Amino acid sequence: MSSYHLIGHRLCPYVQRVAMVLAQNGIAHKRTDIALDAKPDWFLALSPTGNVPVLVVDEKRTLFEAAAICQYLEAITGKKPCGADAYDHALAQAVVAIGDKLLSLTADLIYRDLSESSVDATVHQIHKQMSIVSDLISPQAVDADTDLSMLDIVFATVFRPFALIAVGLNRDLFAGFPGLRGWASDLAKHETVRNAVPATYYRELHEFIACKDGYLANRLRVIPQDNIALAL
Repeated sequence: MSSYHLIGHRLCPYVQRVAMVLAQNGIAHKRTDIALDAKPDWFLALSPTGNVPVLVVDEKRTLFEAAAICQYLEAITGKKPCGADAYDHALAQAVVAIGDKLLSLTADLIYRDLSESSVDATVHQIHKQMSIVSDLISPQAVDADTDLSMLDIVFATVFRPFALIAVGLNRDLFAGFPGLRGWASDLAKHETVRNAVPATYYRELHEFIACKDGYLANRLRVIPQDNIALAL
């Protein structure tokens, strides 16, 4: 039996994606989290790109990039989380790519948008991508016993930080998208989704963002933690 070691960061959405695939498929593994601003030399020796996640297989073979790791994990379990039908599988993969665009736009809000006008432009792009997703798919209800598809897993990570961002910016990122709002709510309650992050996720995310230099960071720094906790 192979051994697996997931190396990541506590808040990283791409690490969450791999963690959920591992958990849903009951794949035993070791987990090590590192600090992104102080990556240890042993990690840099393993990761060709210097990014998380990294999956070490049998203590000697290394995989990187979340999509590739998840594809490998699907292959060894024989499952097709995006659907058995070839068209449905391809369409789901295309929508996953939009999810990755949304994650990149969220990163812009956290790291790169320094002004309100820049935030406005990014939020506009987020709404544009959300509109595309809303037109392409009609998410099915997700209950406690539902096996998550890869589409579910990816968008669980896309939607997770929206609650804190909404508090910081005083903007509803789900405005106009009731179907996506309901999907996000169902996903947030699923045990696999909840267990992919620490119980203190929103407090840690607040601290992570607030130490940055952007507009969102400046907004979050002046909101007391207690007020944020009540709003989430």
